[in-house]
Amino acid sequence: MNIDLAPYLSQMQQYGVRRLLILSGQAAWCRQQALDVTRQYSGDWLWVADTPISDYPHLQRKPESVQSLLGSEFSHAVFDASKGIHAEALIAISGTLSSGSLLVLLLPEWDRLDQQPDNDSLRWSETPEPICTPHFIQHIKRQLQADNDVLFWSQNSGFTGQLLAKRNLWMRPDGTSTREQQHLLESLLQADTGTYVLIAGRGRGKSALAGMLAAQWSGEGECWLTAPAQASVNTLQQWADGKVSFWAPDALLEQCLAEQPQHVDWLIIDEAAAIPTAQLYRLISCFPRVLLTTTVQGYEGSGRGFLLKFCAGLTDMHLLNLQQPIRWADNDPLERCIHQLLLVEAENSLSEQPGKLKQIMDINQHQLVNKEKLLNQFYGLLTSAHYRTTPLDLRRLFDAPGLSFSVGLDDKQSVIAALWLVDEGGLSPELAREVWAGRRRPRGNLVAQSLAAHGTEYLAPQLHSARISRIAVVSSLRRQGIARALIAQQIERAKQRGLDYLSVSFGYTEELWQFWQACGFELIHMGSHQEVSSGCYAAMAIVPFSQDAVLLARRAKRQFLLNQLLSCVKLHHVNDIAPAELAQEDWRELAGFAFAHRTLEASQVSLYRLLRHPSAICSSLRQRLEGQTTPDILVKEGNLSGRKALIQQWRLEVAEALLMLNQEKCHHWKNWVAAQLPVISPAVESIQ
Repeated sequence: MNIDLAPYLSQMQQYGVRRLLILSGQAAWCRQQALDVTRQYSGDWLWVADTPISDYPHLQRKPESVQSLLGSEFSHAVFDASKGIHAEALIAISGTLSSGSLLVLLLPEWDRLDQQPDNDSLRWSETPEPICTPHFIQHIKRQLQADNDVLFWSQNSGFTGQLLAKRNLWMRPDGTSTREQQHLLESLLQADTGTYVLIAGRGRGKSALAGMLAAQWSGEGECWLTAPAQASVNTLQQWADGKVSFWAPDALLEQCLAEQPQHVDWLIIDEAAAIPTAQLYRLISCFPRVLLTTTVQGYEGSGRGFLLKFCAGLTDMHLLNLQQPIRWADNDPLERCIHQLLLVEAENSLSEQPGKLKQIMDINQHQLVNKEKLLNQFYGLLTSAHYRTTPLDLRRLFDAPGLSFSVGLDDKQSVIAALWLVDEGGLSPELAREVWAGRRRPRGNLVAQSLAAHGTEYLAPQLHSARISRIAVVSSLRRQGIARALIAQQIERAKQRGLDYLSVSFGYTEELWQFWQACGFELIHMGSHQEVSSGCYAAMAIVPFSQDAVLLARRAKRQFLLNQLLSCVKLHHVNDIAPAELAQEDWRELAGFAFAHRTLEASQVSLYRLLRHPSAICSSLRQRLEGQTTPDILVKEGNLSGRKALIQQWRLEVAEALLMLNQEKCHHWKNWVAAQLPVISPAVESIQ
């Protein structure tokens, strides 16, 4: 069946709009029809698919690689979603298409969409195999079927589509700034000092505006530019006319720390929401004027959420907006459709005048997909509060297993608070030991696995728990006890379900910890390195219910405090401390380091106890733990190939020391670590 798309493409060119064409059927049929279309109609025809096509004359990219195309522009694209829908890539590609373009989306047979395992689910479902995604499919089918501007071509039922309703002819931009851009540009060119945040949807000309600023700046200093990927700033650099210098974010920060930038008037940070906040704050402090640009919603997260979360910490911040699209006409059918599919504008559904908390209600995924207002407000609130919320989180929200939610509603049944829970734990004793030993890291179970892999709690993954993944309250109602009320209800629900504990993981700040502590949580673990995204240490806290969890919390807190002590105190002469007999948990921990893949940080308390014994020579490890030298020097002095070889040397030293201390115990725990002996159950461990 041959379809004549010429009338549709001609009209799209006249009106300056883009449209979505769905090809639904068997994968081979869809691919062949799409190839025929690319040959029949001229254009760039970018092809996005997991599997490349041989002898294809145009650019091809895998979905996970499309971020490098941001800032580029194409006429027409094919997006192969026959094996799975990569939502972030879909929204990114839609933003690269010029006016008059088709986005051809390949989907499985329409009537069997919800029965098709989605390979993309491996990125977000925390399952070992692809799963079906019935809730997301129900959502997109409802949206697509309600959109009269979407073109359908089905292998089974043929082509359906209609021309657009009559609208004004579109005038292509003539290369000069628009009135909206010119107004903002005049303000920026007169700026004295300060931080300016430009938020706009794709195609609004924010990169062009930033480039115009660099090109027209008449001050004495230079303009510098940084962005997550240099390839994404091509448009900006073209408009800058060679008057902007690009720096990679890491290199720029290193330069700023080495020497305060001189004679630089502007730092332009493109796609700022994709750069870690701690890095942004440090960069901003080094320049008199900073322009940050970010997208309303896209691959890197939410611009409006970025405004609320990050910009709240800026003292001299000026907000700028671009509303009018430039690369296509207003009310573009493709943009509207993609926004509806991926809830890009969900934040706009929140009540402008939220009332006080009247009701807390538990909800599930089935209720979310069947109540559009609830879905939009729930997701919109999460997006506004957590600016790194991306379309991947939407996919997870719809169909990931083991999720539950609760909402706080006002008297108008509008969502004013949202909480997202993830079930964790329940791993077999054998798998829990493998996680502890560092040999396995199955998907999911963030807190449960971290307590085992980075702490000493090899029993933690066996217990059953739930983790608070997200919690948010509308900004005007914060600090009124609403979040605490939602958490208190979930604590009672967790008890009723017979869970061992409720957990949370968060970037540690004093204010956040005071909040979780007030909710009844006990701090039991802290990461040893600052998180790149937040600049904070990852903290974990639990509310224990069962006796096993209470004992776990007690042990974990003791270990946490000892680790903190070792981090603060320089133990230069460990062997001057009188040795003591190693406890059972020390033998287990030391065997895990010597004979498996336990980390130095996780095992350091027991390693220090080992070094108190004169027979434990461990010359290289001792130099490191006593702070006498650095790993790089030890690598050089030992003529080793690198840090991996150094760590292996430390493991051998500990193995020799254990053998010298007690051969029988050494062999026993070596066999236990190697899974040649049964795992102790939580109940038995608590007795011992």
